[in-house]
Amino acid sequence: MSTERPAPGEPPIRAWLRIAWLAGLVYAVASSTQVGASGRHLEALVLTTTTGIGWAGWLGSRHWRNDTVSAVSLVVLGASGGVITATLSHFGIVIVGVAAMCAASLFELTVAAAIASAGVVAAAIGYAAQSSTSATSISNAASGAVAGLFVGLGRRQQHERSWREAELALAQQRTEVEHERAEVLAERNRIAREVHDVLAHTLSALAVQMEALDAMVAGRADQTQVRQTLNRSRQLAITGLEETRQAVQALRDEPVAVADQISAAAAASDADFAVAGDARPLTAAHGLALLRVAQEALTNARKHAPRATVAVTLEFQATSVRLTVANGPAVEAESALGSSGGGFGLRGIRERVELLGGRVMAGPEAHGEWVVRVELPT
Repeated sequence: MSTERPAPGEPPIRAWLRIAWLAGLVYAVASSTQVGASGRHLEALVLTTTTGIGWAGWLGSRHWRNDTVSAVSLVVLGASGGVITATLSHFGIVIVGVAAMCAASLFELTVAAAIASAGVVAAAIGYAAQSSTSATSISNAASGAVAGLFVGLGRRQQHERSWREAELALAQQRTEVEHERAEVLAERNRIAREVHDVLAHTLSALAVQMEALDAMVAGRADQTQVRQTLNRSRQLAITGLEETRQAVQALRDEPVAVADQISAAAAASDADFAVAGDARPLTAAHGLALLRVAQEALTNARKHAPRATVAVTLEFQATSVRLTVANGPAVEAESALGSSGGGFGLRGIRERVELLGGRVMAGPEAHGEWVVRVELPT
């Protein structure tokens, strides 16, 4: 058996309740047995004292969580009740029952029954010691012990059920916390993916324009061409802000005009754009995913195949939608943009599409073309 110290900060009312229970039991025994200083009255005084000691030991052991002291105290309490039943008063049956109930509420049934039997054995000894008592006192003590065991067993089962329910509630709370944490992490990943895609597309396009502007200045181009390039750079910055706003809309599940936006992205990259099949509305997540795939593919084409022809096709099928971005071989040497970026573009595309149950294919095809093809179920 183990000993545990009570949790700090126990409510003071419990200590007062223990004192009240102790005083109440001692008073009840003293009243029913008529304590005194001689003869049976002295015997009543002794048994009242042992009853009080047993009950006080039980209450104290529960306060300090000491199972060994609890068992000994209940044996003393039950034995006192058994002797009282056999020699002094039927109130001893109550004491035997209380001892059995407390034992069954704390210990396993076999241990509790052994502790409860102390009252029956004590009643039998008391009957044997005094020939004036009736043998029914033994059966009365046994009845009290059995009744107490049943009541205590019910209390124990109720306590265990409450404990299991509390553990289940705690497990559910932990599950909900973990679920909320997973949702937060998923949302963070989603936001990070959106920010990456918007910045990668916009900043790479601006870098291309800056390179072109630098070449114009170095070649002493006329002001009209320089101004056009500057205006185009400004328009790219405005477009980037608009795409950020659209990303926020998509995070709020607001619809996006996917065909118009992919068409604008293709025009900004001097790529051809075509729509096949019967166009239909798409969810915000599907539309934004297709837009980000198109932007990433167009950005990669500018990086790795400068001035190559690029064709973008958006095809609506019966149960899916397919986006294809194909670029030919590079017309000129790869620019400094070819080594930029962290290599997360294609990975981000795959993650985004697979979350929606789609498929991604990216690689070379005939005639030196590089093709990115995405298909999403709708």
